[in-house]
Amino acid sequence: MQPLPLACFLSLIRPPGVQFETALLQSYALDKNKCPFVLDGHDIDFLLYTRNNPLVPQTLLVGDDERLFASNMDFNDPTVFLFHGFMETPDDGSPLLIREAYMYRGDTNVITVDSSRLEAGPWYFTAADNTWYIGNFAARLVDYLVSRGLKLSNTHFVGHSLGAQSAGVAGSALTSGRVARITGLDPAWPVFCKLPPPQRLDETDAEFVDVIHADAGIFGFKYAVGHVDFWPNGGRSPQPGCELSHTLPKQLLLNNFFCSHWRSYMFYSESVINPHGFVASACPSWQDYTEGGCARSNKTHMGFAVDRHARGNYFLMTHRKSPFSIETLPQH
Repeated sequence: MQPLPLACFLSLIRPPGVQFETALLQSYALDKNKCPFVLDGHDIDFLLYTRNNPLVPQTLLVGDDERLFASNMDFNDPTVFLFHGFMETPDDGSPLLIREAYMYRGDTNVITVDSSRLEAGPWYFTAADNTWYIGNFAARLVDYLVSRGLKLSNTHFVGHSLGAQSAGVAGSALTSGRVARITGLDPAWPVFCKLPPPQRLDETDAEFVDVIHADAGIFGFKYAVGHVDFWPNGGRSPQPGCELSHTLPKQLLLNNFFCSHWRSYMFYSESVINPHGFVASACPSWQDYTEGGCARSNKTHMGFAVDRHARGNYFLMTHRKSPFSIETLPQH
């Protein structure tokens, strides 16, 4: 019997960590390339929130029927899996804001994939490698839930940054079918810009893939990768309200670097509550859009209420601060 690598023993010990602003920092990285065994309830937790438990999660485990059927999971409701980004935890950043938006709607099972121990800072390159293992392990839970009644046609993966890449891996790793939708919120660019589609988010990972770009070419993906790609304010840094002259006085170090990147999940969470906002226009480029060349082109909503028949690149403008949506289409 071959002995376990040292990295696996280190994996069993929770690395000492500290919270810096919204970031989780650990003393050493948990590298799943060196220890390719993902432990349910240790490396990754699946945290279920519903209308009946909007604040305190229930933990799901792969293959644990007793735990599943004692939970508030309702297979008649839509189910959203949230994949968080680098250095995030379930109670901060994108998972918190998006989860709260869905709990406000009150009609959705939200399962947060807590992979914070595998995506802790400052170990970005290890965290990027770990997205492969996070996605594949999450796919195991989804396949298990499908065997117990989950409908993939009513299931949606939402991922921010590294989480968008994990969501893509999960979508391609499913054995029970194709998930209905994956939403990528500024999918991570560093490292992934050199990887082939099977190792990152692309349009083959779900029946429908929509992407919001907010920091293209820096922390977010530079090119279109979905069936429909949205480029608010051109999709680039700095987003309105993220100029250094605006962020520096707040004295939050991380916000100076990630403000534009974080806008992607802020836009999406607002769209969950305000589905009729964020009207975007199909357009070949940001320049054409700002010059008025696409005023009569196809329109759709960025985010929650996107038209799933939309294809190509869409552009829009936003406000500098919340609420970000400028325009709404008439409700029918």
